[in-house]
Amino acid sequence: MKGVILAAGIGSRLRPLTLEKPKSCITVDGTPVLARQLRAYADAGVTDVVVVAGYLADDVRALCEEVADSRPDLDVIVRESEVFANTDNMYSLYLAREEVAGEPFVLTNGDVVFDSELLADLLAAAADSAIATDTETFSEEAMKVTVGDGGSATHIAKSVPADVAHGVSTDAYRFSAAFSEALFDEITRTIEREGDYGDWTEAAIDRLLRGGTHDVEPVDVSEHRWVEIDDFEDLRTADRRFSSLSDLGQKEAVFFDLDGTVYLDDDLVTGADGVVETLRSRGVDVYFLTNNSSKWKDDYAERLTDLGVPAAEEDVLLSTDGVLQHLRRTDPDGTFVLGTAAMREALTDRGVEVVDRVESGEDAPEAVVVGFDTELTYEKARKATLAIRDGATFLLAHPDAVCPTAEGFVPDCGAIGAMIETATDRSPDRVFGKPNVEMVAPVLDAEGYAPEDVAVVGDRLETDVRLAENVGCESVCVLSGDATRAEVESSDRSPTLVAPTVAALTEFVRGDATADDATADAKQSAASPDGGSER
Repeated sequence: MKGVILAAGIGSRLRPLTLEKPKSCITVDGTPVLARQLRAYADAGVTDVVVVAGYLADDVRALCEEVADSRPDLDVIVRESEVFANTDNMYSLYLAREEVAGEPFVLTNGDVVFDSELLADLLAAAADSAIATDTETFSEEAMKVTVGDGGSATHIAKSVPADVAHGVSTDAYRFSAAFSEALFDEITRTIEREGDYGDWTEAAIDRLLRGGTHDVEPVDVSEHRWVEIDDFEDLRTADRRFSSLSDLGQKEAVFFDLDGTVYLDDDLVTGADGVVETLRSRGVDVYFLTNNSSKWKDDYAERLTDLGVPAAEEDVLLSTDGVLQHLRRTDPDGTFVLGTAAMREALTDRGVEVVDRVESGEDAPEAVVVGFDTELTYEKARKATLAIRDGATFLLAHPDAVCPTAEGFVPDCGAIGAMIETATDRSPDRVFGKPNVEMVAPVLDAEGYAPEDVAVVGDRLETDVRLAENVGCESVCVLSGDATRAEVESSDRSPTLVAPTVAALTEFVRGDATADDATADAKQSAASPDGGSER
């Protein structure tokens, strides 16, 4: 048994992701879709695979080589279509005719992510030729399958109505040698004699089915997950359905970022209150993390409570905590704070000698703290610059360059720090807050939480997700704030789950209670809106 994967298409509806990588190389749960398929083929014993590439073919070829190197039993041949922009997947299959025409083979489209068991069930079916069919899904634009009295498929097309359809094709097929020969005869006639390069493989399959000379049986794979990824809604569904994130309700603690994750400005992100409430009802400790150093813990606790998420001061962890611990440990003679009045007051109330002087010599402050100053003035920036140039320790409260708001991104602590860095020609001596483990270490140590028993939820790859990686725990990157799906795709950071908003975590909190609903949601998005397939 050989295999063919069609992966030549442009994937224009997934731009900007597909500007730099082909659709089949987009990752789901940290693994490219094509790599998942190749491994599923190898696991099922299909070790001779032809991959038809086109758009960004070098990337497809490199991925195939990488997977093949890791699986010595797998032999992958890449055939390249030079006219991928003007053809559809029938022509892509036509390019594999030298390898599989007249021989039994398995066929999949390279933009479908599926459980490996789906392919295994297709191969294990008693029928000589078979279509992996989801009998619990219907979509107007998907390829539907009808069956005759004997149980064999009689028709495959988008136009099949719901009351007639047996199920939806998952774009996975297995063909006998006889059907393979007839299929390539039909494809060759269509392309070489009729000059039709823009048809779908299913059209050729359908003509053979309607001819009644070949038996092809539908194999019910509705118990397995699968999603055809044509657009961002499909990708969001795949990210959720195939995430390896464990049940958050079984964690001992979950750490939530605030800005861009739980709220934007004065507006709660829809569903955030319900997720927190459900976690707490399951006995999970909930903490709130923020690098935002403009306020103190009581302000954040009050704000959360007013928004419908009850919180106490001890639930809030700030980047200012690390600054405070450092200043207590080093005990500098005078600290100038480029920050809000609330930040200066919080440090003063906790024993830090906050000064406003910038005189040179013995009276000069020994430390300068740069925070997220929403009350920034030139005078404060001037004093901070002079003090640092005079030898004061340069402490940056956190590295975030921008802060997400309902109106868009605004300068944050990192941007202010960059200004001071430019003016002083000095980098910060210490940077606090996320992604440093010390942000959560006091709680981890005090409560005895193991990395596998906690998770971090946030909207920033370089702070929230990186913090989770530094801790060694699972992470969720929500797209309601800083990060975009394109940035996730190009980043070295690999979150355990990518979710549109924190509301999507509901199905990862209730466990088995929503398993059926989650599967149904995945199936509804399995077929693309226009029924398009990978070429």
